[in-house]
Amino acid sequence: MTLHSQLSALGILTILSGCASNTQPTPKLHHALLTEPNSQAVERVIERLMHIKNVTLADDIFIHTSTFTLKNTNRSDIKPNHQLNFPDQFELMINNNRCYIRHLDSKATAEIKGVTCTINLAN
Repeated sequence: MTLHSQLSALGILTILSGCASNTQPTPKLHHALLTEPNSQAVERVIERLMHIKNVTLADDIFIHTSTFTLKNTNRSDIKPNHQLNFPDQFELMINNNRCYIRHLDSKATAEIKGVTCTINLAN
């Protein structure tokens, strides 16, 4: 290896290590529970995440458990040859006192506003 190629390789490694040192780790999300029922706020986030309308959930959603399964959704984005009504699973998460709902299959995540939640110590 020539001196020129060694210096080029060293320069590239220096640049790459500088970029890597500036990246912040993805914030750790923890499973959470709502402190007060708010099914309407949850419904709005689910509708936005799934691009569907008229989701109706139980009043105690995310009060006792951090996850739930939404069944019998009529998804407009499913191709005609595919099976309809796949169950979708969601989880309530918290980070820095902000609450999020995450779709388990796609990992799509959205903040849920107007609610408070706490870390679910059972998970």
